[in-house]
Amino acid sequence: MVSQHKTPLQSNLPPQARHNLKTLTKVLYNINRRQNAASKYYDYRLIYERLQAIILTREREDILGLINLLRSGLVRNLGNITAFRLYDRAYAGTKLLIEDYITQVTLAIDAVAAYSLPPQGSQGSQGSQGRVGYGGLSSQSKLDFLHDTRQAFGRTALVLQGGAVFGLCHAGVVKALALRGLLPRIVVGSGAGALVAAVVGVCNEGELLEFWERLGEEDVSLDGSVRRDSEDRRSWLWKYWGRLGRYVSEGYFLDVVVLERCVLDTVGDVTFEEAYSRTRKVLNISIPDDYGNGMPSLFNYLTTPNVVSCNI
Repeated sequence: MVSQHKTPLQSNLPPQARHNLKTLTKVLYNINRRQNAASKYYDYRLIYERLQAIILTREREDILGLINLLRSGLVRNLGNITAFRLYDRAYAGTKLLIEDYITQVTLAIDAVAAYSLPPQGSQGSQGSQGRVGYGGLSSQSKLDFLHDTRQAFGRTALVLQGGAVFGLCHAGVVKALALRGLLPRIVVGSGAGALVAAVVGVCNEGELLEFWERLGEEDVSLDGSVRRDSEDRRSWLWKYWGRLGRYVSEGYFLDVVVLERCVLDTVGDVTFEEAYSRTRKVLNISIPDDYGNGMPSLFNYLTTPNVVSCNI
């Protein structure tokens, strides 16, 4: 713990200097917490052992040993290293042990990916059947390893839930992510979220921008009519009165039918397989059971490749 008692030096300092000293002490305290690997929120012994194993294996240039280590331990939450309480004590980063482990895992993956294969027919190569022997690693074995490792580690996905007014919120979230280049390749939608998910899965970057422009304030209003500036200025009271009536009758202010119409006009009759071939994005649409007590149905380019996405 950081002592709260004032020293003689602190007593003689002006108030601003004492405040700065306290801030510096708090920052240093957080640094000490990061340097101390022990914590009850994650298995620091497991992380330390795997870190040392990866370092020693890389130093020996044992490529097969690296593959075995990565296959057995490359998961997102190994030893509970993603626990929230490990990341709320500093402005950036977490325990230095965890950061060192992530760095070494990244270097190990780079080492496997950059490993130079022995010449065909030399010692360590056993033909072109994808087998490994005497330190040799075929191209197919490397691809299989990277594919399996990626599957085990998982991918980031964007999940858009249902609900009428949420569809408009989802549109704003997707636009913000797309403009910053942070939109994942895997998107899942249900209900109103499926409308926005369909646009993401079918449209490329240029078409997405055109969709936002259509849905924006310049072309389409969210009260169900095309904007005409002069008419909007004269009928603003009628427009807000209509929104109030919609809230009373439907439970929300904005007209989601506008979003649905824009999506249908933008997406068109495109199947899940065609959408994947066009954008390389994985569109998933979840349909709940009719009776509400069964497993929902999942539509994508693998389960229903020939189904038109907008007809669900």
